[in-house]
Amino acid sequence: MKRRTFLLLALLPSLAYAHSYKLGDIAIGHAWGLPSKDGETQIFMPLFNSGKTTDSLVSATYEFAKSSELRTNNDYSRPAQTGFELAPKKPFPMRPTAHHIRLMGLAKPLTSGDRISVTLKFAMAGETNIEVHIQDKAGE
Repeated sequence: MKRRTFLLLALLPSLAYAHSYKLGDIAIGHAWGLPSKDGETQIFMPLFNSGKTTDSLVSATYEFAKSSELRTNNDYSRPAQTGFELAPKKPFPMRPTAHHIRLMGLAKPLTSGDRISVTLKFAMAGETNIEVHIQDKAGE
């Protein structure tokens, strides 16, 4: 219980950051990504399902990426995830070397300070476009 409380408290300030989104019961906090390297990048954001039923993030698309994957770590020899399960009332953090969205085959490099539009698709809540800030590390 203490861990859940800590994670929720850690997530809430992120949700109040300069740009956050709400789609039905899904709250999406500050979305950020790393500068691209070798034609790909990773993006991150905290998610929170305030509803009573489980939902899942099932895909993310960026018009200038050939493909994307939902990953649980940086071991790309293993298959990508088919979705990130968002249990009710539990924060779902994303961070480097852990849960993240991998964008591959970028048509142009992304550098710190860039902003990109990414479409997130949830199994129940539907789709929404979010702005992702490209930055060198979290909290910038």
